[in-house]
Amino acid sequence: MASLVDGVLLTALVATSACVVPMYLKLKRLDRAQAEYGRAVAASGHALASAGEAVRSFAGEGREVLDALGRKIEEARATLAELEAARARLEARRDAPPAA
Repeated sequence: MASLVDGVLLTALVATSACVVPMYLKLKRLDRAQAEYGRAVAASGHALASAGEAVRSFAGEGREVLDALGRKIEEARATLAELEAARARLEARRDAPPAA
């Protein structure tokens, strides 16, 4: 009778081991996948932080470039106005009758 009980227990132990080993292997794979996922999330966080810094930097530099461009446009308008005035004076001198 004891050997029958031992046989049943041994069979149960083998069956349990047969179920536990694949589960253990799956858990190991899951652990590796979770670690890889964690690394990917951390890398994404660093990339987003870098992108945010680049956008802030670009916005600041863009504002400076825009201000400089505005100043240059105003200088160009002033120069153009001076040139137009000089041209108008030259045309007026050409069209004026000669002095006696």
